Amino acid sequence: MANLWNLDQLAAEWEARGLDRRELMRLVAGGATMTALLTLLGTRPRGAGAAPAAQDGESQVSVLWRQPVTLNPLFSTSGSEQQVERLMFGAIVKMSGDLVPTPDLAESIDVSDDATVYTFHLHEDITFTDGEPLTAEDVVFTLETALNPVTASIWRGRLLGIAGAEAYPDDADSVSGIAAPDDYTVEITLVAPDSAFLPIICNFSGLGILPKHILEDVAPDQLQAHPYSLAPDVTAGAYQFAQFEADQYLEITANPDYFGGAPAIERMFLRIVTPNVGISQLETGEMDLLALPVNEAERVRTLPDITVISVPSPSMDFLALNLNREYLQNPGLRQAMMHAIDRQAIVDNVLQGEGEVVNSPIFGPEWMGVPEGLNEYAYDPEQATQILADSGWDTSQTLQIMHIPDQGVKDAVISIIQEQLRTVGIQSEILQVDVAELNRRYITDNDFDIFYNAGGVFRADPSISGTYFLTRNFTPAGGNASHYSNEQVDELYAAGQATGDTGERQVAYTELAQILNADLPWIYLWSPNSLYAVSNRLQGYAAPSYIDNKFWNAETWSVSE
Repeated sequence: MANLWNLDQLAAEWEARGLDRRELMRLVAGGATMTALLTLLGTRPRGAGAAPAAQDGESQVSVLWRQPVTLNPLFSTSGSEQQVERLMFGAIVKMSGDLVPTPDLAESIDVSDDATVYTFHLHEDITFTDGEPLTAEDVVFTLETALNPVTASIWRGRLLGIAGAEAYPDDADSVSGIAAPDDYTVEITLVAPDSAFLPIICNFSGLGILPKHILEDVAPDQLQAHPYSLAPDVTAGAYQFAQFEADQYLEITANPDYFGGAPAIERMFLRIVTPNVGISQLETGEMDLLALPVNEAERVRTLPDITVISVPSPSMDFLALNLNREYLQNPGLRQAMMHAIDRQAIVDNVLQGEGEVVNSPIFGPEWMGVPEGLNEYAYDPEQATQILADSGWDTSQTLQIMHIPDQGVKDAVISIIQEQLRTVGIQSEILQVDVAELNRRYITDNDFDIFYNAGGVFRADPSISGTYFLTRNFTPAGGNASHYSNEQVDELYAAGQATGDTGERQVAYTELAQILNADLPWIYLWSPNSLYAVSNRLQGYAAPSYIDNKFWNAETWSVSE
């Protein structure tokens, strides 16, 4: 579903009700959400559905969540979905709260000296929820299914470095670089050394392992639409699927046979509500955990029995540009956009200082830091106007910016960006989309101009950004929705991954960052802090830097009543 919206239309509706336009601008600049503004106009916000009440004596936790498109790890494009899938399916390696690849279904991992062979030793007492054992064959099945181009999995591009991946399945019946020497060992051999293979396969939360005995007879091109993909009732993780009610909640229950021991919290409800509704439920005790919009942080800090946590994020906000659109191939347009947006002022005033401006997708980890030699694209509307004029841009052209509404501060930010672009001669309209429509346009059909996106775990390792900029990662087989292609960029990613020496890696990634900073396949905005509101009854919660990895240690949580 898609709806066009812009600030002028909202202002017209506002003034038609006898309200002051200046008050609307004040609310937008202060971070008022679209839901809040539409509520003031008499439109009821969606997403207030209630989850079932806890049974007597049963421990239960509720967490704010977003409507999923799928619950199948092969097809999830968002961290919001993948974090829950990791909890239900388990992954051979997961991303910890501080961005460290951590064994999950694997008990240990061996890496060859040249970083070409990764050996995963699985726990030997893992069973699926139907009682069948999880073995190396399930891992092989999951990886080969992800690599089959007919499957159309988002993971294919990340796994193409495995030996024999390109030949499968047309020229080979199996992937030569994936072997199962015994029931509990998986050996992955790469075409070239890759010191970043572990961060790549646990980005965002890790690839969930599928049950071969349940899905092996399903044709790869039928998997995405298969009922299992929204009702995965056979899994091997700490929690198991119970019930999904669209636009209301996902219910998961503790797996009593989980190899790590049954979790203390018996039932979780992932409530699909807007942030405003979620905060109201936090106040009434119906909600235990949510990602907190920054404009609500000050008020929520005053609530009794609630703790607000802020941690630096590995993520970034950005405008992804579809470079298949000829008019977006204009480098002057992209440079003008960078100079037109007052990024620092937005961080200071709208994000209330909870973040930092970024000028490339490479800004960590600590050994990498922020690369030298980047154009900082200072806010300069006059320069933006001149660059735009010199580029030959047609100022009557209207760009379409996709945006998922009801995202708190982001609703205000997109309005500010639209106005600042208009000031220098770049006209745009906001296309509101739900997640299903976004995936169709952004991932499947490449049918968009610009998408205001946010997320990623860029700070975990510089190679992570290759998910979005490597030629081999064009959507739908990867995350490169811009369809940006630069042979030198491809070579530098390979060079950075070919060595474990951080000094050599830093040299490669610095040059890479300089190219991406000059080419501008994205309009880089900022890296926001991750803010959480947590009920004090929830024990063991360790706030992750990546905001969509909230469940990274959920199997260890408990509650105090």
